[in-house]
Amino acid sequence: MSAAGLSVTTSGIEGNEKITVKIADLGNATWAEHHITDDIQTRQYRCPEVIVGAKWSSTADVWSVACVMFELITGGDYLFDPAPGSRYSKDDDHIAQIIELMGEIPKSIALTGKYSSEFFNRKGELRHISKLRFWPLEAVLSDKYLFPKPESDAIASFLNPMLCLLPDKRASAGDMVHHSWLEAVVVQGKLDALRRIEEDERSSSREGEGYE
Repeated sequence: MSAAGLSVTTSGIEGNEKITVKIADLGNATWAEHHITDDIQTRQYRCPEVIVGAKWSSTADVWSVACVMFELITGGDYLFDPAPGSRYSKDDDHIAQIIELMGEIPKSIALTGKYSSEFFNRKGELRHISKLRFWPLEAVLSDKYLFPKPESDAIASFLNPMLCLLPDKRASAGDMVHHSWLEAVVVQGKLDALRRIEEDERSSSREGEGYE
């Protein structure tokens, strides 16, 4: 999943904006139970278990959704945008950026992947990058993007569970749909109902004017 693979259209009535999002490109999608390939996810939205070649499941998509939402919220900036250096690879930098944002990757993930030894020593420490700058998501949103603290905290409280480093503890779509940050979101059925109510009110108003 990536922002480029989404089709987004907007419309609205009297302050109630309707946003329609459709998945337009399944790319290298695969079955959750039967993996056709382990080469999944757009680079910037790739979760740690996939990078190190550990066991992954449908929760990888939840990680990707969080990355896409950050990109949409910030106007196009990637949450993770790794680049190679003279002494480390792009994957090394990607893992380092994840650690800087979300904390140390549990050894159950860091040391159990097909490629783990390329990135970590036996203690679970990065092999090729030693200096890290820890910068939690709420601070990134407030310091870099100047979101008011209550708003940055609310956004972070929504995205952080989707970025949990343990795949089996990562939030599901069902978990997040009831999050308080989405309370102001009006889903399609409710928006249609609001539209009908407003149309009925206009009709009643016009009929009332006709009797005067």
